[in-house]
Amino acid sequence: MAREDLFSKLNIKDYNNKLEDVLENKSFSESTKNILLNILYKMENAYDDYKKVKVNVGLKKELLERIITIIEKDCKEIEIVKPKLNEETKLGDKVYIVNKKDGKIISYPNEKKLFYALNHLANNRYVLNDKYILLKEPMEKLLNQGYISENEELIRDFDGWTWNISKEEIENFTYNLVYQNIRILLGNRFLDTNHDDLRNKDYITFLEDEIKRISEKEYKNILTLIYKISILENMKDDENKKKNTLRLKEDIKEELIKMENKNEYLQEFANSKKVIGKHIKQIDESLNNNKLLRAAFIKRNEELKDDEKIFSLSEFAELLQSERRSLLKQLEYCSFSMKPMNFVKKKEEVSKRNSILSKIDFDVNYRHEIYNELINLQKSFLKVLNKKIKDIEIKKEIVNYIYLFRYYKLIYINSNTQIKDLNELKEELRKTEKHLITKACKMKAVNILCQDIEKNYELVSEILSYNIIELEDVSLEFKKHDKNIVVTIYDEDTIEDSIIYDGNEELSVKYNRKMKLFI
Repeated sequence: MAREDLFSKLNIKDYNNKLEDVLENKSFSESTKNILLNILYKMENAYDDYKKVKVNVGLKKELLERIITIIEKDCKEIEIVKPKLNEETKLGDKVYIVNKKDGKIISYPNEKKLFYALNHLANNRYVLNDKYILLKEPMEKLLNQGYISENEELIRDFDGWTWNISKEEIENFTYNLVYQNIRILLGNRFLDTNHDDLRNKDYITFLEDEIKRISEKEYKNILTLIYKISILENMKDDENKKKNTLRLKEDIKEELIKMENKNEYLQEFANSKKVIGKHIKQIDESLNNNKLLRAAFIKRNEELKDDEKIFSLSEFAELLQSERRSLLKQLEYCSFSMKPMNFVKKKEEVSKRNSILSKIDFDVNYRHEIYNELINLQKSFLKVLNKKIKDIEIKKEIVNYIYLFRYYKLIYINSNTQIKDLNELKEELRKTEKHLITKACKMKAVNILCQDIEKNYELVSEILSYNIIELEDVSLEFKKHDKNIVVTIYDEDTIEDSIIYDGNEELSVKYNRKMKLFI
Protein backbone atom coordinates (compact mmCIF):
# COMPACT_ATOMS: atom_id res chain seq x y z
CA MET A 1 0.00 0.00 0.00
CA ALA A 2 1.36 3.45 -0.94
CA ARG A 3 2.36 5.71 1.94
CA GLU A 4 -0.32 8.28 0.97
CA ASP A 5 -3.03 5.61 1.02
CA LEU A 6 -1.89 4.40 4.43
CA PHE A 7 -2.14 7.86 5.96
CA SER A 8 -5.50 8.60 4.32
CA LYS A 9 -7.04 5.56 6.00
CA LEU A 10 -5.77 6.34 9.48
CA ASN A 11 -8.07 7.89 12.09
CA ILE A 12 -6.63 10.61 14.31
CA LYS A 13 -6.27 8.18 17.21
CA ASP A 14 -4.14 5.90 15.03
CA TYR A 15 -1.37 8.45 14.58
CA ASN A 16 0.01 7.80 18.04
CA ASN A 17 0.37 4.12 17.12
CA LYS A 18 1.93 5.07 13.79
CA LEU A 19 4.55 7.22 15.54
CA GLU A 20 5.30 4.43 18.01
CA ASP A 21 5.92 2.10 15.05
CA VAL A 22 8.31 4.65 13.52
CA LEU A 23 10.14 5.11 16.83
CA GLU A 24 10.71 1.35 17.19
CA ASN A 25 13.13 1.62 14.26
CA LYS A 26 14.97 4.61 15.71
CA SER A 27 17.88 4.52 18.14
CA PHE A 28 16.53 7.45 20.16
CA SER A 29 16.61 7.26 23.95
CA GLU A 30 13.39 6.42 25.78
CA SER A 31 13.15 9.95 27.16
CA THR A 32 13.50 11.36 23.63
CA LYS A 33 10.78 9.03 22.34
CA ASN A 34 8.50 10.20 25.15
CA ILE A 35 9.10 13.84 24.19
CA LEU A 36 8.21 13.05 20.56
CA LEU A 37 5.02 11.29 21.63
CA ASN A 38 4.18 14.28 23.82
CA ILE A 39 4.65 16.57 20.80
CA LEU A 40 2.02 14.58 18.92
CA TYR A 41 -0.30 14.73 21.92
CA LYS A 42 0.10 18.51 22.21
CA MET A 43 -0.55 18.95 18.48
CA GLU A 44 -3.78 16.97 18.75
CA ASN A 45 -4.80 18.75 21.93
CA ALA A 46 -4.17 22.27 20.59
CA TYR A 47 -5.48 21.79 17.05
CA ASP A 48 -9.17 22.63 17.58
CA ASP A 49 -8.35 25.98 19.22
CA TYR A 50 -5.69 26.67 16.58
CA LYS A 51 -8.21 26.05 13.80
CA LYS A 52 -10.94 28.09 15.48
CA VAL A 53 -8.74 31.15 15.93
CA LYS A 54 -7.02 31.05 12.51
CA VAL A 55 -9.91 29.59 10.44
CA ASN A 56 -7.86 28.60 7.35
CA VAL A 57 -5.39 25.97 8.50
CA GLY A 58 -4.24 22.56 7.30
CA LEU A 59 -6.18 19.44 8.24
CA LYS A 60 -5.19 17.89 11.54
CA LYS A 61 -4.26 14.58 9.92
CA GLU A 62 -2.02 16.39 7.41
CA LEU A 63 -0.15 18.22 10.18
CA LEU A 64 0.29 15.01 12.17
CA GLU A 65 1.36 13.11 9.07
CA ARG A 66 3.94 15.77 8.28
CA ILE A 67 5.65 15.65 11.68
CA ILE A 68 5.70 11.83 11.66
CA THR A 69 7.22 11.87 8.16
CA ILE A 70 9.95 14.28 9.30
CA ILE A 71 10.79 11.98 12.22
CA GLU A 72 10.79 8.91 9.99
CA LYS A 73 12.51 10.24 6.86
CA ASP A 74 14.62 13.24 7.84
CA CYS A 75 15.60 12.67 11.46
CA LYS A 76 18.52 10.28 12.02
CA GLU A 77 19.75 11.35 15.45
CA ILE A 78 18.46 13.39 18.38
CA GLU A 79 20.75 14.39 21.21
CA ILE A 80 19.01 15.78 24.27
CA VAL A 81 21.13 18.20 26.29
CA LYS A 82 20.09 18.96 29.84
CA PRO A 83 20.87 22.52 30.91
CA LYS A 84 23.12 22.72 33.95
CA LEU A 85 23.21 25.58 36.40
CA ASN A 86 26.15 27.96 35.82
CA GLU A 87 27.57 25.66 33.14
CA GLU A 88 27.64 26.21 29.39
CA THR A 89 26.40 23.44 27.11
CA LYS A 90 27.25 22.75 23.48
CA LEU A 91 24.07 24.65 22.57
CA GLY A 92 25.52 27.94 23.77
CA ASP A 93 22.82 30.63 23.53
CA LYS A 94 20.61 28.47 21.31
CA VAL A 95 17.75 26.21 22.38
CA TYR A 96 18.38 23.70 19.58
CA ILE A 97 20.82 23.00 16.74
CA VAL A 98 19.85 21.38 13.43
CA ASN A 99 22.26 19.65 11.05
CA LYS A 100 20.14 18.99 7.96
CA LYS A 101 22.95 17.21 6.11
CA ASP A 102 23.35 14.54 8.79
CA GLY A 103 19.74 14.60 9.95
CA LYS A 104 20.84 15.43 13.49
CA ILE A 105 19.19 17.55 16.18
CA ILE A 106 20.67 18.74 19.46
CA SER A 107 17.98 20.14 21.76
CA TYR A 108 16.98 20.85 25.31
CA PRO A 109 14.42 18.34 26.71
CA ASN A 110 11.45 20.52 25.81
CA GLU A 111 8.53 19.64 23.52
CA LYS A 112 8.33 23.08 21.93
CA LYS A 113 12.08 23.37 21.25
CA LEU A 114 12.30 19.90 19.76
CA PHE A 115 9.17 20.59 17.68
CA TYR A 116 10.80 23.74 16.28
CA ALA A 117 13.95 21.75 15.47
CA LEU A 118 11.95 19.08 13.61
CA ASN A 119 10.23 21.76 11.53
CA HIS A 120 13.61 23.20 10.53
CA LEU A 121 15.04 19.76 9.78
CA ALA A 122 12.54 19.07 7.00
CA ASN A 123 13.44 19.80 3.39
CA ASN A 124 12.22 23.11 2.00
CA ARG A 125 8.56 22.92 1.06
CA TYR A 126 8.64 25.67 -1.55
CA VAL A 127 11.26 25.20 -4.28
CA LEU A 128 10.94 27.85 -6.98
CA ASN A 129 11.85 27.70 -10.65
CA ASP A 130 15.51 28.45 -11.42
CA LYS A 131 14.50 30.99 -14.06
CA TYR A 132 13.59 33.44 -11.28
CA ILE A 133 17.20 34.43 -10.67
CA LEU A 134 16.25 37.54 -8.71
CA LEU A 135 13.39 36.10 -6.64
CA LYS A 136 14.32 32.45 -6.16
CA GLU A 137 16.31 32.65 -2.92
CA PRO A 138 14.44 35.60 -1.29
CA MET A 139 10.95 34.19 -1.98
CA GLU A 140 11.94 30.63 -1.06
CA LYS A 141 13.16 31.95 2.29
CA LEU A 142 10.02 33.99 2.87
CA LEU A 143 7.62 31.17 2.04
CA ASN A 144 9.54 28.40 3.78
CA GLN A 145 10.22 30.39 6.95
CA GLY A 146 6.61 31.58 6.96
CA TYR A 147 5.41 28.01 6.61
CA ILE A 148 7.64 26.85 9.48
CA SER A 149 6.36 29.66 11.71
CA GLU A 150 2.81 28.71 10.77
CA ASN A 151 3.41 25.13 11.92
CA GLU A 152 5.29 26.11 15.08
CA GLU A 153 2.38 28.26 16.15
CA LEU A 154 0.27 25.17 16.77
CA ILE A 155 2.02 24.31 20.03
CA ARG A 156 3.80 27.64 20.52
CA ASP A 157 0.67 29.73 21.16
CA PHE A 158 -2.01 27.12 21.90
CA ASP A 159 -2.06 24.64 24.76
CA GLY A 160 -5.62 23.30 24.62
CA TRP A 161 -6.91 25.84 27.15
CA THR A 162 -5.62 29.27 26.21
CA TRP A 163 -4.31 31.32 23.32
CA ASN A 164 -1.19 33.29 24.23
CA ILE A 165 1.15 34.60 21.54
CA SER A 166 4.77 33.85 22.47
CA LYS A 167 6.30 36.72 20.53
CA GLU A 168 9.81 36.04 21.86
CA GLU A 169 9.79 32.68 20.05
CA ILE A 170 8.83 34.04 16.61
CA GLU A 171 12.02 33.68 14.56
CA ASN A 172 11.31 36.22 11.82
CA PHE A 173 8.48 38.73 12.20
CA THR A 174 8.73 39.95 8.60
CA TYR A 175 8.43 36.53 6.99
CA ASN A 176 5.62 35.58 9.35
CA LEU A 177 3.57 38.72 8.64
CA VAL A 178 3.91 38.54 4.85
CA TYR A 179 3.12 34.81 4.86
CA GLN A 180 -0.03 35.50 6.91
CA ASN A 181 -1.00 38.28 4.49
CA ILE A 182 -0.86 35.74 1.66
CA ARG A 183 -2.70 33.09 3.68
CA ILE A 184 -5.56 35.41 4.66
CA LEU A 185 -6.02 36.74 1.12
CA LEU A 186 -5.68 33.46 -0.78
CA GLY A 187 -6.67 30.84 1.78
CA ASN A 188 -4.74 27.96 3.26
CA ARG A 189 -5.43 25.56 0.41
CA PHE A 190 -3.35 27.80 -1.87
CA LEU A 191 -0.31 27.61 0.41
CA ASP A 192 -0.89 24.02 1.45
CA THR A 193 -0.86 22.57 -2.07
CA ASN A 194 0.65 19.11 -2.32
CA HIS A 195 4.40 19.25 -1.70
CA ASP A 196 5.29 17.41 -4.93
CA ASP A 197 3.01 19.72 -6.92
CA LEU A 198 4.90 22.74 -5.58
CA ARG A 199 8.22 21.40 -6.85
CA ASN A 200 6.79 21.08 -10.36
CA LYS A 201 4.89 24.37 -10.33
CA ASP A 202 5.87 27.77 -11.64
CA TYR A 203 5.04 29.08 -8.22
CA ILE A 204 5.72 32.77 -8.88
CA THR A 205 3.29 32.75 -11.81
CA PHE A 206 0.83 30.82 -9.64
CA LEU A 207 1.10 33.44 -6.90
CA GLU A 208 0.77 36.34 -9.35
CA ASP A 209 -2.29 34.83 -11.04
CA GLU A 210 -4.05 34.27 -7.72
CA ILE A 211 -3.36 37.78 -6.42
CA LYS A 212 -4.51 39.24 -9.73
CA ARG A 213 -7.68 37.14 -9.60
CA ILE A 214 -8.80 38.73 -6.33
CA SER A 215 -7.70 42.29 -7.13
CA GLU A 216 -6.99 43.71 -10.57
CA LYS A 217 -6.43 47.11 -8.95
CA GLU A 218 -3.97 46.22 -6.19
CA TYR A 219 -2.20 43.09 -7.40
CA LYS A 220 0.83 44.80 -8.99
CA ASN A 221 1.46 46.89 -5.90
CA ILE A 222 1.04 43.93 -3.55
CA LEU A 223 3.39 41.70 -5.55
CA THR A 224 6.04 44.41 -5.94
CA LEU A 225 5.99 45.04 -2.18
CA ILE A 226 6.19 41.32 -1.35
CA TYR A 227 9.12 40.86 -3.73
CA LYS A 228 10.91 43.99 -2.51
CA ILE A 229 10.48 43.02 1.15
CA SER A 230 11.77 39.50 0.47
CA ILE A 231 14.89 40.85 -1.31
CA LEU A 232 15.64 43.40 1.40
CA GLU A 233 15.14 40.87 4.19
CA ASN A 234 17.37 38.36 2.42
CA MET A 235 20.35 40.71 2.13
CA LYS A 236 19.94 43.01 5.14
CA ASP A 237 22.67 41.28 7.17
CA ASP A 238 24.77 39.87 4.33
CA GLU A 239 27.16 42.16 2.46
CA ASN A 240 27.93 39.50 -0.17
CA LYS A 241 24.25 39.10 -1.03
CA LYS A 242 23.97 42.86 -1.32
CA LYS A 243 26.91 42.93 -3.76
CA ASN A 244 25.49 40.03 -5.78
CA THR A 245 22.08 41.70 -5.99
CA LEU A 246 23.67 44.98 -7.09
CA ARG A 247 25.60 43.10 -9.77
CA LEU A 248 22.40 41.38 -10.88
CA LYS A 249 20.67 44.76 -11.02
CA GLU A 250 23.31 46.04 -13.46
CA ASP A 251 23.11 42.86 -15.57
CA ILE A 252 19.32 43.11 -15.81
CA LYS A 253 19.48 46.80 -16.69
CA GLU A 254 22.05 46.09 -19.40
CA GLU A 255 19.99 43.23 -20.84
CA LEU A 256 16.86 45.40 -20.94
CA ILE A 257 18.77 48.11 -22.84
CA LYS A 258 19.89 45.48 -25.38
CA MET A 259 16.34 44.21 -25.79
CA GLU A 260 15.12 47.69 -26.66
CA ASN A 261 16.90 47.21 -29.99
CA LYS A 262 15.03 44.04 -30.95
CA ASN A 263 16.74 43.38 -34.31
CA GLU A 264 20.24 43.77 -32.90
CA TYR A 265 19.35 41.65 -29.85
CA LEU A 266 17.97 38.80 -31.97
CA GLN A 267 20.93 39.02 -34.36
CA GLU A 268 23.23 38.20 -31.42
CA PHE A 269 21.35 34.93 -30.96
CA ALA A 270 21.53 34.25 -34.70
CA ASN A 271 25.30 34.80 -34.61
CA SER A 272 25.61 32.55 -31.55
CA LYS A 273 23.65 29.81 -33.35
CA LYS A 274 26.16 29.91 -36.22
CA VAL A 275 29.14 29.66 -33.87
CA ILE A 276 27.53 26.86 -31.84
CA GLY A 277 26.50 25.00 -35.00
CA LYS A 278 30.04 25.21 -36.33
CA HIS A 279 31.43 23.85 -33.05
CA ILE A 280 28.95 20.94 -33.04
CA LYS A 281 29.90 20.11 -36.61
CA GLN A 282 33.60 19.97 -35.63
CA ILE A 283 32.83 17.64 -32.72
CA ASP A 284 30.75 15.36 -34.96
CA GLU A 285 33.55 15.17 -37.52
CA SER A 286 36.08 14.27 -34.81
CA LEU A 287 33.83 11.62 -33.26
CA ASN A 288 33.26 10.01 -36.66
CA ASN A 289 36.92 10.00 -37.74
CA ASN A 290 39.62 8.43 -35.54
CA LYS A 291 42.38 10.40 -37.25
CA LEU A 292 40.65 13.73 -36.58
CA LEU A 293 39.76 12.58 -33.03
CA ARG A 294 43.43 11.79 -32.25
CA ALA A 295 44.57 15.12 -33.70
CA ALA A 296 41.99 17.01 -31.62
CA PHE A 297 43.05 14.97 -28.56
CA ILE A 298 46.72 15.92 -28.98
CA LYS A 299 45.89 19.58 -29.62
CA ARG A 300 43.66 19.79 -26.53
CA ASN A 301 46.33 18.25 -24.29
CA GLU A 302 48.95 20.67 -25.60
CA GLU A 303 46.75 23.53 -24.37
CA LEU A 304 46.18 22.04 -20.89
CA LYS A 305 48.34 22.19 -17.77
CA ASP A 306 50.00 18.96 -16.62
CA ASP A 307 47.49 18.39 -13.82
CA GLU A 308 44.59 18.88 -16.28
CA LYS A 309 45.77 16.48 -19.03
CA ILE A 310 43.26 14.01 -20.53
CA PHE A 311 44.68 10.50 -20.13
CA SER A 312 43.00 8.51 -22.90
CA LEU A 313 41.33 8.85 -26.26
CA SER A 314 38.13 7.23 -24.92
CA GLU A 315 38.01 9.74 -22.05
CA PHE A 316 38.41 12.56 -24.57
CA ALA A 317 35.57 11.14 -26.69
CA GLU A 318 33.28 11.12 -23.63
CA LEU A 319 34.29 14.70 -22.90
CA LEU A 320 33.38 15.72 -26.46
CA GLN A 321 29.99 14.00 -26.15
CA SER A 322 29.34 15.96 -22.96
CA GLU A 323 30.37 19.21 -24.63
CA ARG A 324 28.10 18.38 -27.57
CA ARG A 325 25.07 17.91 -25.27
CA SER A 326 25.81 21.25 -23.62
CA LEU A 327 26.10 22.98 -26.99
CA LEU A 328 22.80 21.48 -28.15
CA LYS A 329 21.11 22.97 -25.07
CA GLN A 330 22.64 26.35 -25.88
CA LEU A 331 21.44 26.01 -29.47
CA GLU A 332 17.94 25.16 -28.26
CA TYR A 333 17.97 28.18 -25.93
CA CYS A 334 18.98 30.49 -28.80
CA SER A 335 16.20 29.15 -31.03
CA PHE A 336 13.69 29.46 -28.17
CA SER A 337 14.72 33.05 -27.44
CA MET A 338 14.35 34.10 -31.08
CA LYS A 339 10.68 33.12 -31.30
CA PRO A 340 8.50 36.30 -31.24
CA MET A 341 6.23 35.24 -28.37
CA ASN A 342 9.16 34.10 -26.26
CA PHE A 343 10.97 37.38 -26.88
CA VAL A 344 7.92 39.32 -25.69
CA LYS A 345 7.57 37.16 -22.56
CA LYS A 346 11.25 37.45 -21.72
CA LYS A 347 11.21 41.21 -22.15
CA GLU A 348 8.23 41.45 -19.83
CA GLU A 349 10.04 39.31 -17.24
CA VAL A 350 13.27 41.32 -17.51
CA SER A 351 11.28 44.57 -17.28
CA LYS A 352 9.53 43.28 -14.16
CA ARG A 353 12.85 42.40 -12.51
CA ASN A 354 14.25 45.79 -13.46
CA SER A 355 11.16 47.51 -12.07
CA ILE A 356 11.52 45.72 -8.72
CA LEU A 357 15.23 46.44 -8.38
CA SER A 358 14.87 50.05 -9.49
CA LYS A 359 12.65 50.63 -6.46
CA ILE A 360 15.31 49.38 -4.06
CA ASP A 361 17.72 51.88 -2.54
CA PHE A 362 20.80 49.86 -1.58
CA ASP A 363 22.21 52.60 0.65
CA VAL A 364 19.35 52.98 3.12
CA ASN A 365 18.85 51.48 6.57
CA TYR A 366 17.40 48.13 5.53
CA ARG A 367 15.42 47.54 8.72
CA HIS A 368 13.79 50.94 8.47
CA GLU A 369 13.04 50.39 4.78
CA ILE A 370 11.56 46.94 5.41
CA TYR A 371 9.33 48.39 8.13
CA ASN A 372 8.06 51.14 5.80
CA GLU A 373 7.34 48.66 3.02
CA LEU A 374 5.57 46.34 5.44
CA ILE A 375 3.28 49.24 6.34
CA ASN A 376 2.64 49.93 2.65
CA LEU A 377 1.89 46.24 2.10
CA GLN A 378 -0.64 46.28 4.94
CA LYS A 379 -2.42 49.26 3.41
CA SER A 380 -2.81 47.42 0.10
CA PHE A 381 -3.74 44.24 1.96
CA LEU A 382 -6.54 46.04 3.83
CA LYS A 383 -7.93 47.51 0.60
CA VAL A 384 -8.23 44.01 -0.86
CA LEU A 385 -9.65 42.65 2.40
CA ASN A 386 -12.34 45.35 2.32
CA LYS A 387 -13.26 44.24 -1.19
CA LYS A 388 -13.50 40.62 -0.07
CA ILE A 389 -15.69 41.62 2.90
CA LYS A 390 -17.97 43.57 0.57
CA ASP A 391 -18.54 40.45 -1.53
CA ILE A 392 -19.51 38.21 1.42
CA GLU A 393 -23.06 36.87 1.22
CA ILE A 394 -23.01 33.91 3.63
CA LYS A 395 -23.43 34.30 7.40
CA LYS A 396 -20.80 31.68 8.26
CA GLU A 397 -18.28 33.42 6.02
CA ILE A 398 -18.73 36.80 7.73
CA VAL A 399 -18.14 35.09 11.10
CA ASN A 400 -14.96 33.52 9.70
CA TYR A 401 -13.74 36.95 8.63
CA ILE A 402 -14.34 38.32 12.13
CA TYR A 403 -12.01 35.60 13.42
CA LEU A 404 -9.49 36.24 10.65
CA PHE A 405 -9.44 39.97 11.24
CA ARG A 406 -9.04 39.57 14.99
CA TYR A 407 -6.12 37.21 14.37
CA TYR A 408 -4.60 39.63 11.85
CA LYS A 409 -4.70 42.57 14.27
CA LEU A 410 -2.71 40.56 16.82
CA ILE A 411 0.15 39.65 14.45
CA TYR A 412 3.48 41.22 15.46
CA ILE A 413 5.24 43.41 12.89
CA ASN A 414 8.31 43.44 15.15
CA SER A 415 9.23 42.35 18.67
CA ASN A 416 7.39 45.30 20.24
CA THR A 417 4.36 46.07 18.10
CA GLN A 418 1.22 44.31 16.93
CA ILE A 419 -0.74 45.37 13.86
CA LYS A 420 -3.54 46.78 16.03
CA ASP A 421 -1.13 49.24 17.67
CA LEU A 422 0.28 50.77 14.49
CA ASN A 423 -0.53 54.47 14.24
CA GLU A 424 0.29 54.32 10.53
CA LEU A 425 -2.64 51.93 10.01
CA LYS A 426 -5.09 53.38 12.51
CA GLU A 427 -7.60 54.72 9.96
CA GLU A 428 -7.34 51.73 7.60
CA LEU A 429 -7.88 49.24 10.44
CA ARG A 430 -10.81 51.22 11.79
CA LYS A 431 -12.47 51.45 8.38
CA THR A 432 -12.06 47.72 7.71
CA GLU A 433 -13.27 46.57 11.11
CA LYS A 434 -16.24 48.95 11.07
CA HIS A 435 -17.18 47.63 7.64
CA LEU A 436 -16.87 44.06 8.90
CA ILE A 437 -18.85 44.52 12.14
CA THR A 438 -21.59 46.60 10.51
CA LYS A 439 -22.06 43.99 7.78
CA ALA A 440 -22.08 41.18 10.38
CA CYS A 441 -24.87 42.98 12.26
CA LYS A 442 -26.88 43.52 9.07
CA MET A 443 -26.49 39.82 8.19
CA LYS A 444 -27.71 38.93 11.72
CA ALA A 445 -24.46 37.19 12.62
CA VAL A 446 -23.75 39.57 15.50
CA ASN A 447 -26.30 41.20 17.81
CA ILE A 448 -26.73 44.95 17.43
CA LEU A 449 -25.82 46.58 20.74
CA CYS A 450 -26.53 50.18 19.73
CA GLN A 451 -28.53 51.72 16.87
CA ASP A 452 -25.80 54.30 16.36
CA ILE A 453 -23.46 52.56 13.88
CA GLU A 454 -20.34 54.29 15.19
CA LYS A 455 -21.08 53.52 18.86
CA ASN A 456 -22.08 49.96 18.00
CA TYR A 457 -18.80 49.43 16.17
CA GLU A 458 -16.73 50.83 19.02
CA LEU A 459 -18.41 48.63 21.62
CA VAL A 460 -18.29 45.41 19.58
CA SER A 461 -14.70 46.11 18.53
CA GLU A 462 -13.60 46.43 22.15
CA ILE A 463 -15.31 43.17 23.07
CA LEU A 464 -13.65 41.38 20.13
CA SER A 465 -10.19 42.51 21.26
CA TYR A 466 -10.03 39.80 23.96
CA ASN A 467 -8.14 36.54 23.40
CA ILE A 468 -11.28 34.45 23.87
CA ILE A 469 -10.96 31.39 21.67
CA GLU A 470 -14.64 30.69 20.95
CA LEU A 471 -16.28 34.01 20.15
CA GLU A 472 -19.63 32.23 19.93
CA ASP A 473 -19.26 31.52 23.67
CA VAL A 474 -19.11 35.23 24.51
CA SER A 475 -22.06 36.49 26.57
CA LEU A 476 -22.66 40.05 27.73
CA GLU A 477 -24.49 41.47 30.71
CA PHE A 478 -25.42 45.17 30.83
CA LYS A 479 -26.08 47.03 34.06
CA LYS A 480 -26.70 50.72 34.58
CA HIS A 481 -24.38 52.33 37.10
CA ASP A 482 -24.87 56.05 37.82
CA LYS A 483 -24.65 57.73 34.41
CA ASN A 484 -22.66 54.91 32.83
CA ILE A 485 -23.33 51.33 31.76
CA VAL A 486 -21.16 48.47 32.96
CA VAL A 487 -20.72 45.69 30.41
CA THR A 488 -19.59 42.38 31.88
CA ILE A 489 -18.00 40.04 29.34
CA TYR A 490 -18.35 36.29 29.90
CA ASP A 491 -16.45 33.44 28.25
CA GLU A 492 -19.20 30.84 28.77
CA ASP A 493 -19.78 31.18 32.54
CA THR A 494 -16.41 32.74 33.39
CA ILE A 495 -16.12 36.52 33.72
CA GLU A 496 -13.44 37.70 31.30
CA ASP A 497 -13.62 41.41 32.10
CA SER A 498 -15.88 44.41 32.62
CA ILE A 499 -15.84 47.62 30.59
CA ILE A 500 -17.56 50.96 31.03
CA TYR A 501 -19.78 52.28 28.26
CA ASP A 502 -20.12 56.03 28.69
CA GLY A 503 -21.83 56.93 25.44
CA ASN A 504 -24.88 59.17 25.27
CA GLU A 505 -26.67 56.80 22.91
CA GLU A 506 -29.04 54.34 24.57
CA LEU A 507 -28.10 50.70 23.98
CA SER A 508 -30.41 48.27 22.19
CA VAL A 509 -30.16 45.61 24.88
CA LYS A 510 -32.04 44.25 27.87
CA TYR A 511 -30.42 45.12 31.16
CA ASN A 512 -29.51 42.84 34.05
CA ARG A 513 -29.58 39.69 31.95
CA LYS A 514 -27.10 37.86 29.76
CA MET A 515 -27.20 37.96 25.98
CA LYS A 516 -25.02 36.34 23.34
CA LEU A 517 -22.78 38.53 21.19
CA PHE A 518 -23.10 36.16 18.22
CA ILE A 519 -26.55 35.11 17.04
